[in-house]
Formats: sequence, C-alpha cells, structure tokens
Amino acid sequence: MDSMRLPLDWAFRPALDLELKQYILLAYLQRVRARFGEQKLYPHLDELKAHLLELDRMRAEKEKWSRELGNRLLGFNRATGAAMHEPVPQDGWLDLVDEVIDWSVPGLQRALMHGMQLREEVARRITFMPVGLLPLDPSNGWLLLRSGSDARAYAYWLSPIQAPVDQLQAARLRTRYIASYSVNLACTYDWIKSDLVRTHRIMPNPAVFAFETEKGIPCIETFLPLAKHLIYEQVAKGA
Repeated sequence: MDSMRLPLDWAFRPALDLELKQYILLAYLQRVRARFGEQKLYPHLDELKAHLLELDRMRAEKEKWSRELGNRLLGFNRATGAAMHEPVPQDGWLDLVDEVIDWSVPGLQRALMHGMQLREEVARRITFMPVGLLPLDPSNGWLLLRSGSDARAYAYWLSPIQAPVDQLQAARLRTRYIASYSVNLACTYDWIKSDLVRTHRIMPNPAVFAFETEKGIPCIETFLPLAKHLIYEQVAKGA
C-alpha cells in the first residue's frame, strides 16, 4: 500500500479503537498538509472527498438500520408524518463507530477546505487557450502544458464510460504523455501542433489547447490534474 494513502475503510476495519483511529487520521492529515505546502494537490483532494463521502454513507447506513429495526412505535412526527420507533440499543462497537465518525469529519473537512482554497489560488495562475481552430468534436486531441519555456504534450481523450456516481466525472478525461518541447520563436504552439499531427497521425484535425503557468507548480500532482478539469468543462459541453 502507498504510505501516503489512507484506505477508504480505515475508520471501520479492526482494531476499532478511538485513540488508534485518531492517531492514524492525524498522521494522514499531517502528510496531506505537507504535500499541500509543496502545492501538490492531487490525488489528495479527491481522497479527502472520498473519505468524507464514505463516512457520510456509513452514518446514513446506521441511521437506516436504527429506523428499520426500531422497537415499539412511539408515535408519528407531526411535521412529516413519519413513524417514530424506540431506538435499538447500540452495543459498544457501534457507539465507537459514532465517535470515530464525529471526531474524524471536522478534521477532514478542514483539510479539504484548505486544499480547495489552494486549488483556486493555483487555478487563477493558469491560463489556457485553443491553438488554431477547434474541430466540431473536441473530445480528443492534445494538451500543451507550458511552465517557463518548457512545454509537455499530452494526448487526451474522453472515455465513453461514465464515472461512478461517487467520483468526479472529470475522471473520464484520460491523458497520455507524448513529448516535451522548448518553446521559442521558432518552436511556437502552432509549430508544435503541426509536429504532433505529422508524427502522430491518429487524429487528422485534433483539438489542441495550450496551458501556461509560472514555474514551481508540480506538473503531475497539480498542473496536469487542473488542466484536465478545465478541459473537461470544455469538451463535456459537446459530449
């Protein structure tokens, strides 16, 4: 297992001990904050969202069990008309699950909010533009990620498979690294586009988008994921 990752079922797998779970989560959040300090936002932002969704799902499941397995009828809710049953007594294990959820959610939410604020700050420092005319269907093409004079070219395509409901739909946008270029007066975006079309004849009239930012933003952990999110918003309109 990746030492940076926190398993999605970390809160409920044995041994279920509140102090141990607090230690595990605090250590994970400390690692995430360190990566955020290096402006490395992904995959940690997606992981934080997934952990919050999982804890929320577990809480909802427990409430459902309580409603369905409730004891004698106590009455009806005047506002909704729903039946109210005497709650099922919980054993110590279920009480501990509640404690883990209640303690964990605020810390995960704070980390996610911090990461989203950093994401907005970094996104404001990224500009992007089409290179040449765009085809009617921009669901596949090339991304040019430029930092300083260095530009990385990635092929991108929109997968026809819908992402699961608990995942971001932008995950449908797939990319593959192709080549690197040094941008100068001779090696312009238009020249790079021509070179890509000439050397990779898969797409005769591909969509090409250029993204620019200053040096210092990690490419794999931040620049590329943000570019994929931005471009997905463009191509999804016609998908």
